[in-house]
Amino acid sequence: WCRRTDELVDGPNSSYITPKALDRWEKRLEDLFEGRPYDMYDAALSDTASKFPIDIQPFRDMIEGMRLDLWKSRYRTFDELYLYCYYVAGTVGLMTVPVMGIAPDSKAS
Repeated sequence: WCRRTDELVDGPNSSYITPKALDRWEKRLEDLFEGRPYDMYDAALSDTASKFPIDIQPFRDMIEGMRLDLWKSRYRTFDELYLYCYYVAGTVGLMTVPVMGIAPDSKAS
């Protein structure tokens, strides 16, 4: 899912991607988390989300990072860059921790 999301804004068809296209991608994400996958790739994530305590928010945050990619490529402050890095990379860790597991007394944040 992450690769497909990134390809929307960095792939060969990225010049055709609009904010509305990312809105549709986010709706599709919500559908697959509700057990209504669009295709076999969505079905794999939908199945995983049904078996593990995966939170949808990091997925939404990654889409937000892709929205930034549509109009911004440089950041004026480290704080802006740090937030962008969270959106496009930190979220991946939060998505995978529930599947890979963590020590019982650890907290994902």
